[in-house]
Amino acid sequence: MKRVLTIGIILVMGIIPYDDGALCQHVGFDLPDHAKRVRIDFELHNNLIVIPITINNFIRANFILDTGVQYPILTEKALADLIGLTYSRRIIIQGPGENDSITARVALDVDLELPGGVRSGMNQAMLVMEQDHLNLRETMGVDVYGIIGYDIFSRFIVEINYDDRYIVLHEPKKYKPRRRYKKVDMRVYNTKPYVDVTVTNNRGQTNVMSLMVDTGASHSLLIDNPDDRSILPTSNISSIIGRGLGGEIEGKLGRVKSIEFNKFEFENPIVSFPKEGSYGSGVKRGSRQGTVGSEFINRFNVVFDYFSGTLYIKKGNGHSREFEYDMSGMTLIAAGADDFDQYRVNSVRYNSPAYLAGVKPGDIIQSINGFSFEDLRLSGATAMLRSKEGRKITLKIMRGDEDFKTSFKLTRYI
Repeated sequence: MKRVLTIGIILVMGIIPYDDGALCQHVGFDLPDHAKRVRIDFELHNNLIVIPITINNFIRANFILDTGVQYPILTEKALADLIGLTYSRRIIIQGPGENDSITARVALDVDLELPGGVRSGMNQAMLVMEQDHLNLRETMGVDVYGIIGYDIFSRFIVEINYDDRYIVLHEPKKYKPRRRYKKVDMRVYNTKPYVDVTVTNNRGQTNVMSLMVDTGASHSLLIDNPDDRSILPTSNISSIIGRGLGGEIEGKLGRVKSIEFNKFEFENPIVSFPKEGSYGSGVKRGSRQGTVGSEFINRFNVVFDYFSGTLYIKKGNGHSREFEYDMSGMTLIAAGADDFDQYRVNSVRYNSPAYLAGVKPGDIIQSINGFSFEDLRLSGATAMLRSKEGRKITLKIMRGDEDFKTSFKLTRYI
């Protein structure tokens, strides 16, 4: 009998093992017999695609679909122990975050099954993190246990419909591109896809940058070029800009004049600039200049074709929406003893609307404008706090044994 565990990532980018000799066994997902394609519905949390995967025909767990990871990753070792995975060795991996190197175990002969009967068979290798620096449940507010990427994108042509929230895995030889989609040249380097994006800074200077398309990153764009900071806006704020395999990533946020992508132009987008060293030396500088994240990608419906080196794009419903960031000054994480059914204030920016309204780190938010965690989930609350400047926000707060309400208006500070 399959046991269902329903355990997501603010920011996940590529990992690079020091020694991947233990991971070189043949891996290959297959569609069911005679199938040309399989559709899989997904949930979208903090701009990230979450799909269910059954492990060893025993436990069904949620995974992030992430173009930035080379091997499937299980972030909770306790889950691996429950399944009874066996390990061939321990390795060191590198990824973005405050911990530049982390350890993981290599599990071999793992069977992964996606909805619709898409299956790897007992030939899949998987990395199991010994310590979870991602803190997925807290940062996403939903149960997510893992990340998967290249094993799917390298086997199928992957269509992602952000509007209706489904993906289609196409057998490559059977796929025919749709006329309404525009073709973008895409390079697959070191298992990851790259496209060219033109960034214009606030002084009108343009830069054509090779950026990795990262479905596992919730930001719009991240530019990592410590030798040339001319793109960094003079008006910016310091912040935790995300979280990678190695933990939190520090940096700055600011608006550039515009971004042009395949003749689509976007004005005043918010760009993340990681602090030098915070991004992690494991993400090799020179091989890329940053990432295009899901806050940007999900303005289109897209098709990844690693075989021809093509990204197909078509305008989505959210194509014209404004780029916004939190306007409250507080960051929230999921809380609750067992079921993570509350919001907890993780930090409050000095002199921000939340700060001036008396909100403090550690406060439990019981409702936002009358909506509970069950009504909004964490991604819904985050969207509300970046929705519209001047919007009134009323919080019901529990602090120790005290319950009270406070209100403030959202203020744009980027």
